[in-house]
Amino acid sequence: MLFSEVLGHKALKERLIRTVSEERIHHAQMFVGPPGSGKLALALAYARYISCKQPTESDACGSCPSCVKYSKLAHPDLHFVFPVMTNKRVTKNPVSDDFIETWREKIGQNPYISENQWYEAIGAENKQGYISRRESSSILGKLSLKSYESEYKIMIIWLPEKMNRSSANTLLKMIEEPPSKTLFLMVAENTEMILPTILSRAQKIQVPPLDAESVREGLLNLFPENPGLVDDVVRRSSGNFSTALQLLQNEEMDRLHFDQFTDFMRKCYQREIIALSDWVESIAGLGRERIKLYLEYGLRMVRENFMLYLKQPQITYLTRKEADFSQKFSAFIHPGNAFEIAAEFQEAIRHIESNGYPRLVLMDLSVKTILLLKRPA
Repeated sequence: MLFSEVLGHKALKERLIRTVSEERIHHAQMFVGPPGSGKLALALAYARYISCKQPTESDACGSCPSCVKYSKLAHPDLHFVFPVMTNKRVTKNPVSDDFIETWREKIGQNPYISENQWYEAIGAENKQGYISRRESSSILGKLSLKSYESEYKIMIIWLPEKMNRSSANTLLKMIEEPPSKTLFLMVAENTEMILPTILSRAQKIQVPPLDAESVREGLLNLFPENPGLVDDVVRRSSGNFSTALQLLQNEEMDRLHFDQFTDFMRKCYQREIIALSDWVESIAGLGRERIKLYLEYGLRMVRENFMLYLKQPQITYLTRKEADFSQKFSAFIHPGNAFEIAAEFQEAIRHIESNGYPRLVLMDLSVKTILLLKRPA
């Protein structure tokens, strides 16, 4: 990954480049930001720039032996740690090296990958990943060696909040007493789950959501044939390039989500408990990632319909089909229930992400939505 390939964040790129030119590279840095903001892409470009043999004032050269190996994410002084779990192939004590080829392939294709997309890629979308105690032994082994080709050994730790206490304590010890010429680049989304002592010893680099123009530029580079659809996706992505890619690549999925949402709301309004039970069974069988995508779609539709109720069409982002449905449906999403319905969808998303039992989560959402839809404005 070159800096020129990272979307947006011009000032942040310049700041990172200055740390190299001014020889102020902190040995432990934490890139923190929301999903799809480009944290991992920035960390990869930064590591490549540090290791480049012929860097320019604005980027790595892209052609030296180091850059060639970085382009394949296979440089001998570049190491990765990321959350994993067992699957059909790795049935016991998984570590990052068990999945490194898949990691190189998927990150090479999309450095904006989401956590759940990664789990799906390794065939474990219904499980939660972790960074284990065994991984910490692997980290120690890799970093105890001298660098092979570059001045620095660089370890990129994606989602360090997934470390268990044992592996986190090992990381803390290495940050406090780092091996010679070793850099830790951590890429995090939820710092509340990281040991405060690690946070206090790492230089924090805040990565904001991408601006709309950067998301649009990135999408048009990939899908130049449909600028109208790109503009619609940009408005809905909220600066998350991973979400934008999913929305653009899954237009058919959105149509399915629309049908599922309208069916769900009609059944809830009419209090069709038996039909809702069948609906729960059909959605629960989709898999955790697809359930989450549906719930996120439902949350968006609640928000858009509330804006229509408040007579704010200029800040609603609906397709024509969604707008036709919402002309009548928006009357039922009002100040008396909009915030509570949105909160229930958010709670359901949180439970699905936390490995909650899908049927229970969806039935609970159904019952609460039935009650909330009948509330007066």
